Amino acid sequence: MWILLALACTNEAPERPTWYADVAPLVDTHCARCHAAGGVGGVDLTDPEGAVALAGAMVTAVESGRMPPPASDPACQDYVGSDGLVLSDEERATLVAWEQGGAPLGDPASEVEVAVPSAVLSEPDLELRLSAPYAPAYVDPENAANEYRCFVLDPGQAEDFYVTAMAPIVDEVAMVHHVVLFKAVRNLLPAAALDPSGYDCINGSEVENVGMLAAWAPGMLPVELPAGVGMFVGSDEVFVLQMHYYDNGRVEGLSDQSGYAMRITDTAEHAAQMAPLGISDFVIPAGEPAHEDGDSFENSYLDLTVYGLFPHMHLLGQRFSASIVHEDGSETCLVEGAYDFANQMTYQYLSPIDFDVGDRLVYSCTWNNSESNADLFYSPPQDVRYGERTDEEMCFMFTLVAPS
Repeated sequence: MWILLALACTNEAPERPTWYADVAPLVDTHCARCHAAGGVGGVDLTDPEGAVALAGAMVTAVESGRMPPPASDPACQDYVGSDGLVLSDEERATLVAWEQGGAPLGDPASEVEVAVPSAVLSEPDLELRLSAPYAPAYVDPENAANEYRCFVLDPGQAEDFYVTAMAPIVDEVAMVHHVVLFKAVRNLLPAAALDPSGYDCINGSEVENVGMLAAWAPGMLPVELPAGVGMFVGSDEVFVLQMHYYDNGRVEGLSDQSGYAMRITDTAEHAAQMAPLGISDFVIPAGEPAHEDGDSFENSYLDLTVYGLFPHMHLLGQRFSASIVHEDGSETCLVEGAYDFANQMTYQYLSPIDFDVGDRLVYSCTWNNSESNADLFYSPPQDVRYGERTDEEMCFMFTLVAPS
C-alpha cells in the first residue's frame, strides 16, 4: 500500500500544451508559409489571439486530413522541406491536447523559434518584374474568366550565366493561377512581344521557346539547385514570363506586376533543364470519382540525373505518382501522394536520382469529376478534357534533369 501511495505522489499530471511552448512552433513549421499575414491561405494563424479563437477549426482541419494540405509521401522519396509538409502523429496529438485543454497561451518566454518556410527567394542576384502593372481584361469569350499573358523580361547580362535558384515574385496572389518561365532569343523577338503590356498567349506564345526554366503554382517554395548545378542562359537570350490570370469573382479592379527572382553564377559543372512530360489525349468522364490515366517515357538518349519533379493538375486532381523503372527491373519511386491545387510543389530530392539510358519513367494522375469533389468546376459534372484553362485539366510531370 505504501508503495502505491509513493507512486501516486510521484506521478504528476502532465503539463498541458501551450501556444508559445508547443503549438506556435508547429504552426511556424507547417502552416505559416500559407497562413501568415497576407498569405495565400487567407487566415493568419501566426497571431496568438487569432489562433486561440480558431483552435477548434484548426483541429477539425487537421483531424479531417485537410490540413496540412496533401503532399508527396517522403517514404516514396524524401525531399527538401518534407518535415514542414507532413504532420507527425505526435504533432497532431499535441494540437488536439492544446485545444481540448482550453487553448492556453502560456509564457511568451517559452516560445521556441523555428525557421518559417518562405515562398520568397532569399538574397537574389536578379529581380525582374513587369515594367508596368497589368490589369487582365478577361475578354476572350472562348476562355471565360481566364487570361494568358506573356511578358518579355530582359536579364540585362552581357555574358552567359547559369541560374542556380529561382522563385516567382507573385504580386496579386488572388488572380495568379500559374506562372511559366522560358527562354527566347532576343534578336528573334517579334515587335509585338516587346509591348510593356505583354501579348495574348492563350494558344501558345508568339515567341519561340528555346528552353523552359520553371513552372510555378500556388503553394510552391523556391527552387534551389544543388552546388555545381545551374540552368544555362545565353547572353543573347531573354526570359518570357507566361502569366495565367483567373477571375474568381474577387479580382475586380486589381492589377498585377509579378516577376521572377534568381540567383546566378558564371559557371556550373552540370547544366540542368526543366523537361515536361504529360498527356493530352484523355477524357475524364462526368461523375467519375477516381479516373486514372498516365503514360511512360523511355530514356533512349543519354544518362541523366533527376534533381526534382513538379506534378501538375487542376481542380479535379486527387492523386499523382511517378517512378523510374530501371533497365534491370528495379524501381525508384519519385513522387506519390494526394494532390491539392493550392499546395503544389517542385519536390527537390535530398539525393539526386539516376535516370539512365534504357530506364523508363512511368507516371499517372487521378482525378475526381464527381459531386463529391468540393472543388468541382461544373455542377452537375461535365466530361473534362485536356487544356490549360482552370475548367480543363492537365497531367504533367515537370522534371529537373541534367546530363550525368
